[in-house]
Amino acid sequence: MADFDDAEAICPFCPGNEHFTPPPIRELKDAKGAWSARVFHDRAPIFLVEGKEDRRAEGMFDRMNTVGANEIVVETPQHGVTLAQLPPDQISNCIALYRDRILDLKRDLRLRYVSVFKDQGLAAPSEHGHSHSQVLGSPVLPQFLEIEFRWSKSHFLHRERCIFCDCIQQEIQEGRRVVDQDGTFIAVCPFASRSPYELWVMPIQHSSSFEKDLADPARVKSLASFLKPCLQRIEKISLILHFVIHTEPNVEAHKPTADWWSTVRDDFHWHIELHPDVEGERRYLGSEGFYFNPIPAEEAALVLRALEPEEVAAPPAL
Repeated sequence: MADFDDAEAICPFCPGNEHFTPPPIRELKDAKGAWSARVFHDRAPIFLVEGKEDRRAEGMFDRMNTVGANEIVVETPQHGVTLAQLPPDQISNCIALYRDRILDLKRDLRLRYVSVFKDQGLAAPSEHGHSHSQVLGSPVLPQFLEIEFRWSKSHFLHRERCIFCDCIQQEIQEGRRVVDQDGTFIAVCPFASRSPYELWVMPIQHSSSFEKDLADPARVKSLASFLKPCLQRIEKISLILHFVIHTEPNVEAHKPTADWWSTVRDDFHWHIELHPDVEGERRYLGSEGFYFNPIPAEEAALVLRALEPEEVAAPPAL
């Protein structure tokens, strides 16, 4: 097998090099029978499908096996393009794959959460910038999601409303942090953003589950059409970005009590977060958990609204 750490190595994600990756879990094909997007297990997974979590006490601490899933979604056969450069139909394919992989992995009751994310511009040398994202199924909740779930539930118990729905209504009324909006979705720079030009894409109608909300192909296409100009605007700020989908936890997985997630479908609201990496403009005081962002959300939204989401020429297909 080729050494993919070598800068001269071929891209394992390009058509014709499928033998360098594990067999596909799922492939979408075009009218000619060629794949347009594919999913397979990571060759060097963080989480392993086989085995049991074997959760056990070690004094006051917990120890467990790294049981879960680690999958790669190759978003296009074309090398060197970004998600923003893909046509809406191809972005729809990616969204459908994200949805289907979340639904499938949540059938595994060992997994408490399924993450979908991409780190654009931070690819390993072996991947040569071929557009892809990752799906992680884990037996624990990611830290940021656990915080979101806790605050969402707290707001709901005090106000009997979804905190995200309240936020959306306020943003629509004020308009200062809204970057784009149609009858279905809204894109806002969240109040007190953690990073410069941070952008959230949310459904206006309440839904806690990305994967269930997008069951209708027409809705998938609607999200793809809305998401594309958001990504194009962000790419005018930086080609390096973090993209992550926040959805409800696996409510059927193990939970400490029967009512542990009893309100999550009412108190949580799925959303997509986009974090461009603006060099020199973001600081995280990790030891104390503070973020420093010199660009207020209102200023960032003003800049992003002014940027026209123009098509960027993609490299010619091979």
